[in-house]
Amino acid sequence: MTAWLSADGNILHIHIPMQLRRRGGKKVIITPDGAVPEPGTEYSMPDDPLVKALVKAKRWQTMIESGEAGTIRDLAAKEGVESSYLARILRLNILSPAIVERVLTGNYPDSISLERLRTGIPLDWEEQGVKFGMEHDDFSLRSK
Repeated sequence: MTAWLSADGNILHIHIPMQLRRRGGKKVIITPDGAVPEPGTEYSMPDDPLVKALVKAKRWQTMIESGEAGTIRDLAAKEGVESSYLARILRLNILSPAIVERVLTGNYPDSISLERLRTGIPLDWEEQGVKFGMEHDDFSLRSK
């Protein structure tokens, strides 16, 4: 933050470096260090549809792997959703750890959205980084 007075000394100018971004239909302030301040809380999970979708994807994958649901159709019926929706959400499990971490912390580029993810997610994590505008992030762990 910088502050200065106008030449005549009547106006105080204050410059606060920040960006406004949309997250879950709301505008939030992103500070230079990438933090998303939440009023009145030290830390809280972002109220973001993408975060909620990632959580569902992980939970549903666990339910299938544990045998709690035999098929996507069984799981969709159990969860009360369409099987096509469930299958689209399950695809989020192939996102790279770097992208998932940025989404969960609320510090991801506008190029990542549920709508954009519906256009397809490359299997290779480096390709994901390029497609979603995060090519400078750490994608050193290779997808198989």
